[in-house]
Amino acid sequence: MREGLSPGGYLLTGPGSYTHLLAQALRHCKSLYAVAHYYPEWSLEKRDGARRSVWGYSGLIWGLWALWRRLPFIGSYETPRLWQYALYDALCARHFPPEATFLWAWSGTSLYTMQKARALGVPVFLEFPASHPRVWNDIAYKAYQLQGLGKGKYALLPKQLVHRMEKELALADKVIVLSSFVRRQMEERGIPPEKIEVLPLGVEADLFRPAAKLQRKPFRFLYVGRVDPLKGVQYLLEAWKRARFPQAELWIVGHVVEEMKPILAKYDGFFWYMGHRPREALPELYQAATALVFPTLLDSFGLVILEAMACGLPVITTTHSAGPDVLGEGCIPPADVEALQVALERIYTHPAPQEEGQALRKRVEANYTVEHYFARVGAFLAKNVAQNSLSPRTT
Repeated sequence: MREGLSPGGYLLTGPGSYTHLLAQALRHCKSLYAVAHYYPEWSLEKRDGARRSVWGYSGLIWGLWALWRRLPFIGSYETPRLWQYALYDALCARHFPPEATFLWAWSGTSLYTMQKARALGVPVFLEFPASHPRVWNDIAYKAYQLQGLGKGKYALLPKQLVHRMEKELALADKVIVLSSFVRRQMEERGIPPEKIEVLPLGVEADLFRPAAKLQRKPFRFLYVGRVDPLKGVQYLLEAWKRARFPQAELWIVGHVVEEMKPILAKYDGFFWYMGHRPREALPELYQAATALVFPTLLDSFGLVILEAMACGLPVITTTHSAGPDVLGEGCIPPADVEALQVALERIYTHPAPQEEGQALRKRVEANYTVEHYFARVGAFLAKNVAQNSLSPRTT
């Protein structure tokens, strides 16, 4: 830490479902000096309430995406994510607050800002909310090849973005991941183990909780999440079709990307599509369900797992998530229709009693509330900033 400055970090946000939790955690620890907002407008918000924005930013981003969708060749395999992230990053670097005592960067959106922090001797922590980019693309390519999905290829990362993310990994003092699944990926690709920190997420246990009254309800499996090739919904639909439960429903909740629409059409009539729902509406859906099914091919964590557990629901998920960390044994291999069908049949024939739901809720209360997450972030900062255990390097 540079002498004469009060603690306070500069947080860059990015695409992810828990950016608000990270910002809350840093505020809770009284360690957030400024935060750069990624969406819908670029803006810089300081601790004293001062806020700076850039006119025209959102219009330019909208134009980039609109142009990409109209280019038949480029649009078939690339997205403008790289350009969007680079523009956001350049603005963040330009407005780097000299008072900041550390940078909490976000994977993909932070290279220029990390380089500036290095030049100033500021410790750099890189939040990595996804899998290693090369693991991501390997699994995404396979999903497209096996399923014959459309030309949009939403899930693929542009090669230049992969290179940018790898440069960020090299620059970071600490790489923060969400699960042991991602930790293993990083270690296998040469990231030193001592550089990796696992900070599991937490859930708002007051919002996500079991229904106040037990009531008779239809046997209902629930999927919550973006419907894209890497979430494994295509395998869930096939397993569900094969199982042919006489009295059960499958609800799918979440935004559908374009290339998945033909897959959903193929299984029309076998499931209920409930549309995209805001987060505050999700507890009611969990409370109306019997179990959550999250058959992801590649998830760094899967916050929906904790949300369902907090509501007392049994969870079917894969080993490619935080499932093994938070649930223990019983997670299934990804992209395995037979294993998924067996898991569905097991719950259908032996539905979880109230005691099991209470045990899942207690597991969340013991380790995975937002308060636990705030405490983990605070302990990380105490070790790596307050005690100045890092040795800043310059580029």
